[in-house]
This record gives sequence, C-alpha cells and structure tokens, in this order.
Amino acid sequence: MTEEPQPEESTREGASRASDEAGTAEAETVAKAEVRAQRRVIRWWWFLLAALVIEFWLYGRRGHIEVCVGKDGETDFALVGQERTDENRWQFPRCEQRSNLGLTSHFDEATEEATRVACRGATIFRHQGETKVCVAADKGWVHRIEVSHCPPWHGHFFEHLFWFLH
Repeated sequence: MTEEPQPEESTREGASRASDEAGTAEAETVAKAEVRAQRRVIRWWWFLLAALVIEFWLYGRRGHIEVCVGKDGETDFALVGQERTDENRWQFPRCEQRSNLGLTSHFDEATEEATRVACRGATIFRHQGETKVCVAADKGWVHRIEVSHCPPWHGHFFEHLFWFLH
C-alpha cells in the first residue's frame, strides 16, 4: 500500500509556490518602481541645481558696466586704474560705473545714462559746451564701454537679489 499524494495537497503546494512567485514578482516590481521614483527625484534635483546656476549666471550677466569718455589725442585710456599725479591729471578719461543686475537686462538704459553723466563730468572744466557732442561721440570724443559679469558672491549681487532685507 503506497500512499499517493492527494490532489488537495499538491494543489496547496502549487498554490503556495504560485503565491510565493507572485509575491516575489510583486516585490521586484515594487522595488523597481521605488528605484525609478528615486531616479526621478535625483533627476529633479539635478534639474533644479542646473536651473539655479543658469539663473544666477543670467542674473549677473553683464552686471558691471563701466563707461569711460575722453577726447581723442588728449585722453589716455591706459591710465584707468592708476594713481593720478600732477603731470597726468588732464589725461585721465572720465569714467562712470553702473550695475545691470536682474533677469531682464537694462544695459542700453544704464549705458546711455552713464555716458551722459561721464560726458557731463568730462566737459565741466575743459571743453565746456561740448556735452551733447561728447554724448554723440562726435568731433574726437571717444567712448570706451567695458562690461563684466557680477558673480553671486559679490556685494552688489546680494543687495539687488535680497533688496527686501535692506
């Protein structure tokens, strides 16, 4: 008398194996879904970091504007940044600085205003009455415009970005 496995036991074992396999497959899909979700979160962080860097670059792009004006033949633009002496004081150009910070650029307006102010200063003692000619850059008047990036750690950047704290 050999005992044969009863059909109920074999179906129970098969059902438990099937449920184990289904549970394993379900666990694998859940694990894969979690990995995908983590990757998505990591991608968003990289995207936000890249957007922040691009925004800071755009915010300070062409942030410092320096406009120097002078009369051709009389003014030496190489003297900018050097010490004034009695011998070279009339050779210095008149320079004005402006800031152009923000996501929208005001470069044209800032340059125009700095040019007017620099020309007014350059023609106050010598070349009186030539302010309009200087602004138009006619009759030997020369404009030199230098633009530089304002980095996020610069004081002007913080003042402009966090204006509500001052």
